[in-house]
Order: sequence, then C-alpha cells, then structure tokens
Amino acid sequence: MEEISLKRLQRRYVGSDIDLSLWENLESELKRLEEYEIVDRDSLENFLLHWSELFMILQEKLAWKYIDMTRFADNEKKRLDYSKFFEDVYSKAEPYRIRLMKKYYDSIHRRELDPFRYENFDAIVSNAVELFNEDNLSLEVQEKKMASEYAATIGSITAEFRGKEYTLSQLSRFQLEPDRLTREEAWRLSMSKLDEVHESLENLFDRLLSVRVPQAANSGFSSYRDYMHQKKNRFVYSVEDVHRFHESVEKVVVPFVSELNEKRRKELGLDRLRPWDISVEPSGRVLKPFETMEEFIQKAIRVLQKVDPEFGVNLLKMKENGLLDLENRKGKAPGGYNYPLDETGAPFIFMNATGTPANVKTILHESGHAMHSFATTDEKLIAYRHATHEAAELASMSMELLTMDYWDEYYSEEEVRIARKEELAGTLSFLPWCMIVDSFQQWIYTNPDHSSSERDEKFSLVFDRFNTGVDWTGLEEEKKIRWLLQPHIFTNPFYYIEYGIAQLGALAVYRNYRQNGSKAIKDYKKFLSMGYSRPLDELFESAGIKFDFSEHYLLELVRFVESELALL
Repeated sequence: MEEISLKRLQRRYVGSDIDLSLWENLESELKRLEEYEIVDRDSLENFLLHWSELFMILQEKLAWKYIDMTRFADNEKKRLDYSKFFEDVYSKAEPYRIRLMKKYYDSIHRRELDPFRYENFDAIVSNAVELFNEDNLSLEVQEKKMASEYAATIGSITAEFRGKEYTLSQLSRFQLEPDRLTREEAWRLSMSKLDEVHESLENLFDRLLSVRVPQAANSGFSSYRDYMHQKKNRFVYSVEDVHRFHESVEKVVVPFVSELNEKRRKELGLDRLRPWDISVEPSGRVLKPFETMEEFIQKAIRVLQKVDPEFGVNLLKMKENGLLDLENRKGKAPGGYNYPLDETGAPFIFMNATGTPANVKTILHESGHAMHSFATTDEKLIAYRHATHEAAELASMSMELLTMDYWDEYYSEEEVRIARKEELAGTLSFLPWCMIVDSFQQWIYTNPDHSSSERDEKFSLVFDRFNTGVDWTGLEEEKKIRWLLQPHIFTNPFYYIEYGIAQLGALAVYRNYRQNGSKAIKDYKKFLSMGYSRPLDELFESAGIKFDFSEHYLLELVRFVESELALL
C-alpha cells in the first residue's frame, strides 16, 4: 500500500504558531503584505505566493467552521460560531484581498511574468477588482447568516412513519419500495412536513432577496442575475447562451426523457406516472448496496482504485485522517459536498447516506471533487487551486460514469445492469430539472419585486415547461413548493446551471472512455491537475472534449446514451 499520509502545506511565509482565527493576527499579516515592496519580477511572484499561502490558511479556517456547522446543524453555538467568524474575521479581510489584487494588477513588473502562466490569473484578478464594492460586505455577512438558517430548518425536520421517526433524507428511501402505497404515503408525508415550514422558508427567501438584489446595484448591474454571471467568472459563455441551453434541453432532452418515462409507466403497469413512481425500479427489485458505513467506504475505495490506483489511495487517506462524515442522522444538514482544505492537503466529504443506490452515486461524485483537490495540492497560486463550478462538476460527474464498470463491488451482476441503466438514464433525466432550477432563478432575480405566491406560481409554470411525463394532477400545491427542497436556491444562488454544462462534458468523457479507456483516464487526470490555470473552454479541451451545449451537440450525446442503454 502506498503512503497514506497527507501532503500538508508547508508554511513559508506565515508562522506556524500564528492563529488566523483572531482578527488582530490576520490583520497584521495582511498589512505586512500591503507594505511588501515589489521591485522586480521575482519579488512580484514571491508576493503572490505569500498572499496565496495566507488565504489558503484563512480559507481552511472558514472551511472547518462550515463543516462543523453542517455536521451539527441543530447546534446553535456552531452556527453562530461560523457566522461570527465570517463576519468578524473572514469578511473583514476582503477589502485587503482586493487591495492586494490591485497591488499586483498595478505593478509594472506584471508584464514580465510568463503570459501563458498568468493569463487566466489576470482575468480573475481584474474581474474581482472591478466588481468589488465595500458596501456589499455587510450585505454578504447578512446573507451568510440567513442562508445558514435553511440547513437548520430542513435538517431538524422529522416525521413519524409507521411507528418510527425519520429525517426527510431517511424518509426518501421509501421512494425505492416496490409497494406503491408505501411510496405514496411517504411522499405525501414528506411534502406535508415541508408545507409546515413553507411560510418560514418563504420569509427566509424574501429576506435573502432583500440583501442580494442591492449587491448588484452597488456594483453597477441592473439585475442580480447579470451580477452573479460576472461574479462567477463566466467568461466564455453569456446569459443568452444559457437561454439557448434551456431551449436545447426543452427540444432535445425533454422528449427523450418523456419516452423513458412512458416506458417506465408501462413497465410498472400504471395508468399514469406520479411523483412517487419515478425512483422505484420497475422490476420491483430493491437495491441495497451496503449495510454499514465501513462496508460503504471500503467498497468505494476499491471501486476508485480500479479506475486508477491513485484515486483509491486518496480516498483511503481521507478515511484514515478523519475527513469523512457520511451517515445521515438527526440534526445534520441535508445534502452532500466536498470541501477543499488547502493547508491540510486533502478535502472533507460530507453526505447523508441511508443505504440507497443514490448514496453510491454521491460518494463517487464527491470523490471526483476530492481527486480534483488532490491533483492541485502542488499548485502555489490559490486562484488556480479551485476551478469554477462548471469544471469542478465535470470532475465529479465524470467520476460517476467512469466507475460504472466496477460497481460489482456493490451489486450482483443483474443489479449492476439495473444500476448502470439508472445512472445513464439519470444523466439526461437530470437536465430538465437543472433547467427548471436555473430558469426559475433567472426569473426571480430579473423580477425581484414579486410576492411569494407569485414566486410559487412561476415555479409551477417553469416546472410544467420541462415536465417529462409525470402527472401532478391534484398535487398542484405540492408542485408549487417543490423548489423549497433545493438547497442551492437558498445557499448558493445561480450555482446550478454548472451541473448541466458539466453533465454534457461528463457524457463526452465517458464516450471517450468507451472508445479508448486508458487515453480517456489520462486526459481526465490531466484536466484535474490543471485546476483553474486555464480558461474554462481550454480545461474542457484538456479533458479531450468540446465546450458546447448547442442543440446539435445535445442530440449527439442523447443518441450516445440511447445506444448505451440499448446494450443493457
């Protein structure tokens, strides 16, 4: 077995005994950098390395506060601790960070640096400098505090079902049960519990709107949508391109997924397909890929090792160093994530496993993010450590598909066929939902004066536009509030279309893998190692694929999935 110790950041500029969770210590370090004298190219690069190291350490401090808050979402002290650190330390460093960026950008020695190495860095820095407005800092602090309330609300919901208490995450596993009455009863119970917090979540979102919309105006934008598009460094595609993506999915993917759902309806022997019929396996087989957390993680390590030995070793490192929290429990925030830890030299994976096939997908998805983090541990510039979300999700969604050949670790031969079929169909079934979330948010932030009832009505209309054959008759009120279960809308505005763009890329990576496995893995690893050192379209090209979400390209990938499904 390879060495399982982590490649921790070796501090060169910041003393190992300095506690950056205290503002006075951080401010002292920031002032040192502000006063740093840049006299030539070498001193400029040294300045960038010092700045990067400082903010890597700082960001890890924030990361651990966030991780603790989500692991124990019902612990008010941990939520306040995160909010206090963000407000009293992290956000107060932001004006300094912008001034440090400007110090670099204004330097006469910047032109002496390697243009290929620093081209993307220049774009990132100039964008941040131009968008920065100090009046937004207090608004961002308020936004973070409010957003943390979402996890506390959803994570604390429990329901009694047939004599036992369940969280919403645990209750969702009944959607896999062959008995339709069980599925419907559990689904209706979940939605009734959501309805109980409907008003409080609507009020929370109204409060979030009140601090998000002014940020755009402060930075000179007519809408928060356009502001966030720019803030997210979406340099290589426009809002209009995103609209065309919506249309491409509506024209190409919605009909195909509707056909898949019609086939599902017939296999289930139903007159109509209802919301509680879309996750169950038509054969009636209930896949139970693992029983214990130890079994769950050991199987994931073996799967990853078969894709590439380095991948398995990396996940083992995380296990051995306490960087996994996988099991669902009461009081834990919903969802899952991979959080990079720049000083530790490895990320943290958080999820809510309940023993379902979806959990297998999640651990492999988050492992894709984790391999991205491991691949950039030698990168010294913090701006290049973490790619934009489109590239980050390409790493994770590709990993889901690249591991499929080795799912026999979790399943029998027949179960592997079922699971692979579900995964491939899911790559396209996801896209209409992705467009719903993005289109809904676009409407919200370009029509910010709407009421909560108008918001719910709009969601229902957008949902209908991308509906793929599921009958919601009599469930109109449940449909209107379905968006409240999507955490990104509350906590990460406009972070969702990236999943759709990345899904197309992942299918192209997988198509390459089917044609030439070893080369596809080599290209994938090259892409991982580049972090954010090149523009997004070039990162996709490094993975051996196109950056394209046109109708023609979607049709190509739909036909590929169709052919793969035919083999199963």
